[in-house]
Amino acid sequence: MHIRTFLGALLLATPVVLVSASPARAADYATQPRNNWLPNARVSAIAHTGDRVVIAGDFTSLRNPVTGESVARGRLAMFDAATGDLVRSWAPAANGSVRALAVGGGRVFAGGDFTTVAGQSRVRLVALDQASGAVIGGWNPAANGSVRALAVIGSTLYAGGQFTSVAGQARTRLAAFDAAGGALRAGWVSAANATVYTLAARPDGGALLVGGLFTTLGGTTRNYLGSIDAASGAVTGWQPPPGCMVPSNQCIVTDLAVEGDSAYASIAGPGGRLAAYHLGTGARRWERLADGDVESVAVRDGRVYAGGHFCPDFSGFTRCDFAAVDAATGAVDPDFAPTANGQIFALDAGPDALRTGGAYSQVNGQSRPYYTEFPLRPPSPDITLIAQGSTWRYDDSGADLGTAWSQPTHDDSAWPSGPAQLGFGDGDERRVLAAGRTTYYFRHTFTVPDPGALEAVTLSVLRDDGAVVHLNGREVMRSNMPAGTITSTTLAPSTVSGDAENVWQTLSIAPALLSAGQNTLAVEVHQAQVASSDVSFDLRLTAR
Repeated sequence: MHIRTFLGALLLATPVVLVSASPARAADYATQPRNNWLPNARVSAIAHTGDRVVIAGDFTSLRNPVTGESVARGRLAMFDAATGDLVRSWAPAANGSVRALAVGGGRVFAGGDFTTVAGQSRVRLVALDQASGAVIGGWNPAANGSVRALAVIGSTLYAGGQFTSVAGQARTRLAAFDAAGGALRAGWVSAANATVYTLAARPDGGALLVGGLFTTLGGTTRNYLGSIDAASGAVTGWQPPPGCMVPSNQCIVTDLAVEGDSAYASIAGPGGRLAAYHLGTGARRWERLADGDVESVAVRDGRVYAGGHFCPDFSGFTRCDFAAVDAATGAVDPDFAPTANGQIFALDAGPDALRTGGAYSQVNGQSRPYYTEFPLRPPSPDITLIAQGSTWRYDDSGADLGTAWSQPTHDDSAWPSGPAQLGFGDGDERRVLAAGRTTYYFRHTFTVPDPGALEAVTLSVLRDDGAVVHLNGREVMRSNMPAGTITSTTLAPSTVSGDAENVWQTLSIAPALLSAGQNTLAVEVHQAQVASSDVSFDLRLTAR
């Protein structure tokens, strides 16, 4: 399940011929980590509550990379979220792996494979005082198998994993407890026929999303992902499509995150997947493929962050173990591309930092074992490289210009020029073009002193009907145009009319495609039919 097919050279050599018209929103977090305490073994879970962050896993000590100090910590540790300082008074120690965390009611709940915590018998489940780390007395529902997932809704704690009994009662991989006292919820019975790896509450608290290796929930077919009623444990009608065919392939849901009306799933199996599902209908909104397992997911403010064991390919982008996408469209963020050399098992998208944990030793080629904090980056103003309404040189002669016209070296000094919008037939043109042509050509030069200083570049095009955009002789966008070779006689596949004529088609492009000094954008706008009643063109280019 952790296979990497090294296609990096192929991906880098592939020309850009088609880019989604829906842009990825730029990630909020810096790609360079800040100094943080470093565990000596893997981190499997992260929980963020208020001004505190808890991590859990297999580690037995933490090291401060600045001072060199090493402090013993038995698979559980707490940090101050604002400063990153270790909370030294919070030091419960578990004698085995801690695989899951949840917080609620002033408590930290932990699940895993341990049998004692702070020297007290606690078999795979424990409740800790959030302030002191003390084990909660009397809270002791032992599980007979590994606990892999925890979630809190109101006064109820939910657990999932590999167990078949809890507190001496049959509970097949799912259980619900009174969070205060630890007693099993009377009448709450649900079951999965294989391991449950992740749980997530719906925003309304009425249901619990369940992901894992199972193919049934409560005896009802649910392939790796489903939903159960929070009050009763009964399976709901929410039934998203599986990530791949079953049972010949297993697209295991390893982690879940919820925001707004969507659920986001990390999926492992033959390759890996990151998918979005509608919380109402269960319909899959989008899916992105990777060349290895996607094992963790987090979402914040319309951005989805994925971690796993993929490299170098994530949805056609070179990404190693980290990726970010737009929550609405799944478009890959062009800038957020830190790299790790192992698996990412946990992600927490906090208001101050993206926190990650796993079984890796390096981030961005530097020693950063097992736990990393990517800080929130300060906002930076947009820079206008080409303003809306700029002046463009154009050719509306109807001649076949071949391909040389799009190169930066092409001499366009004899072309006429005029301000956008350029076109005819709508009455809002600032420069009217000749009618009756299939293709119209536009060129504009602009200067970028230092492309390396830019974090993101956004291209927006207004076109009626179709457009192909070239930057410094390289195609970077097609909008409403067919695949394959484009010539002067190629028609756009569909007519753009009505309100659609005023919709800007936007995408993010890599700053590395810009040159220091002069750059050239060359745009060809194609009609859907030669006798079209109108044509329109404008373009803006901004950078951060």
